[in-house]
Amino acid sequence: MIILGINAYHPDSSACLLIDGELKIALEEERLNRIKHWSGLPILSIKACLLDNNLRISDVDYIAVNKNIYANVFYKIKYILLNNKNNFNYLTDKFKNRIDALNIIKVIQKEIGQTKNSCKLIGVEHHKAHIASAFYDSHYSSAVNLSIDGSGDFASTTWGLTKNNKVKIDDRIFFPHSMGIFYEAFTQFLGFNHYGEEYKVMGLSAYGRPSETDKIKKIIKIEKNGKFSLNLKYFKHHKNNLHYSWNNGVPKSETIFDKKIINIFGLPRNPNDNLNDHHKNIAASVQKYYEICLFHILEHLYKKYKSTNLTLSGGCAQNSLANGKILKNSNFTSLYIPSNPGDGGGAVGAAYCLWNQITKKRPKNNLNAYSGKSYSNNYIKNILDNYKIDLNKELQILLINDFQKLSSYVAKELSKKKIIGWFQDKMEWGPRALGNRSIIADPRDANIKNILNLKIKRRESFRPFAPSILYEEAKNWFEDFTDHEPYMSRVLKFKKNKINIVQGVVHVDETGRLQTVKLEDNFKYYNLIKEFNKITGVPIILNTSFNENEPIVNTPEEALNCFLRTNMDLLVLQNYIIKR
Repeated sequence: MIILGINAYHPDSSACLLIDGELKIALEEERLNRIKHWSGLPILSIKACLLDNNLRISDVDYIAVNKNIYANVFYKIKYILLNNKNNFNYLTDKFKNRIDALNIIKVIQKEIGQTKNSCKLIGVEHHKAHIASAFYDSHYSSAVNLSIDGSGDFASTTWGLTKNNKVKIDDRIFFPHSMGIFYEAFTQFLGFNHYGEEYKVMGLSAYGRPSETDKIKKIIKIEKNGKFSLNLKYFKHHKNNLHYSWNNGVPKSETIFDKKIINIFGLPRNPNDNLNDHHKNIAASVQKYYEICLFHILEHLYKKYKSTNLTLSGGCAQNSLANGKILKNSNFTSLYIPSNPGDGGGAVGAAYCLWNQITKKRPKNNLNAYSGKSYSNNYIKNILDNYKIDLNKELQILLINDFQKLSSYVAKELSKKKIIGWFQDKMEWGPRALGNRSIIADPRDANIKNILNLKIKRRESFRPFAPSILYEEAKNWFEDFTDHEPYMSRVLKFKKNKINIVQGVVHVDETGRLQTVKLEDNFKYYNLIKEFNKITGVPIILNTSFNENEPIVNTPEEALNCFLRTNMDLLVLQNYIIKR
């Protein structure tokens, strides 16, 4: 059975192929069309998934999409009847989005080819797909599942207890109340106006004090049984004068906070304004209150289910700062967050749900973060041959076929403070670079943040860089380390005696968004870090995404172009090294 899973007409559009219950490939459209967070029907990703498996669209038995127009329909109708006058344009936009979803097979047939006559499009509730993407890739036989995001299928938060491999949702918090929208509103208020910039508020929060928390209580209210509600007079996302654009382009929404919020927090920051203490304190307060709401939910869930296993999914599951506090500050003792917990991961979740619905079986648990495309040394050789005109005489090209020697060579260059583009094997699935499409550097250099920002990243100076660490060494470097963290999903505090050793990856609050690396997860990356440890006595390297204000590079050509237009010192493409 072949299932094509897609996240369509929603931010971070994506596609995957599930063959007989096994995930073969998963791709986000932005990596192919080079438009960040692209929203629409992921035609390029669908084509790439099929091509990688030598299939045609006519071989696909089912198409699973992570939205269901009939989900929560009673609440949608109730909301329309009560609020129709104030929500005409919003509901019109949503209706158009639903029509697009219904026409998916027609568009696929036009763009790719005729589908099998028996091929059916199956809609899976948005949050059920989120939860499935987390639970089925965990090793739990039973777990509490929590999904939190902006909004999907008229809900923003859902939870339930999964047993016997059947995903179950027991309760929901419905639109327009949303922790994701709460966080997005303040992200915009702080002058970060592009879609998906909430991570900047997280980074900024470390510089401030949560002095505005009492004011935020006027904005979002905690209620009984894990629930919360927004004070809607401070928001516009539910009103008729706000439009969303989620079709064939960068996701866009107009300002979602109401001007009444100015009476509490003052004027919003212009994106070109300097960040002052007031902005930093707002960021710290927003993060603090998000965590208060999250732990309010978690306390309720533990009391309700008495299970110590937790999966977390939805866009808010990328709040790594809050995630790092869960095991220490709740009764849950085990936490799983998938590599792609947001909307992009919904493609996999939808395919998993459909497989389980048809077969009553659990999908094969074999997904790690590396599920994209890979490129051979022969492919890279052809690329380098074609670039001979552009590769000037100052560049040296080496081929080191023995990977152990390659690791040793690159580790020595890292120890000499070189900044290196590291491109290996399959592309990562999700928003993080995890050692296959990464820019790497020496974490011991206190100035490395400024150097990286100046040479390559050209991003805000307050944002930290992440540490990749050998799994077996993590307990020696981080406080409260309890479990493998392969996907950079949690922020933990460094131990006091380690901070001065790796200042390049220590944030101002003495934390790091760590990635623990096991040999069996990523043989090449593990050995590179191990070789660096042999030279320096430090089992950590700095890891940031391989890009320059663009989606993470996918192909060797994109990696080479990024290398040539920035000031990286080395580029490693599989076994080839290009050196300045």
